[in-house]
Amino acid sequence: MLSQVAQFAPQFEVELEDASVDLRAMFDSARKYGLPGPDTAFQQVSVRLDLHSSSDPDRVRALVTHAEMGCHAVRSLQNPVPVTMQASLNREPLEM
Repeated sequence: MLSQVAQFAPQFEVELEDASVDLRAMFDSARKYGLPGPDTAFQQVSVRLDLHSSSDPDRVRALVTHAEMGCHAVRSLQNPVPVTMQASLNREPLEM
């Protein structure tokens, strides 16, 4: 997310003085340890984007909206995609 903000700030005429992201995820680890419980996937993810800028708030808002749309990680969490798993052992495929 932060890379998208930095990349598109000039396009939206936003001058950034400082920027940071606080990303937090909630999940239950029970199944990871063989205990009954929900899937170990994230149950909630929150992204806090803290920007410092003297630019017009409407431009900053437009930048953040565009950055969210262009962030591969955020979009993948909002719209889950199939994931495939492959493993190898000693450079030979490991049947899963």
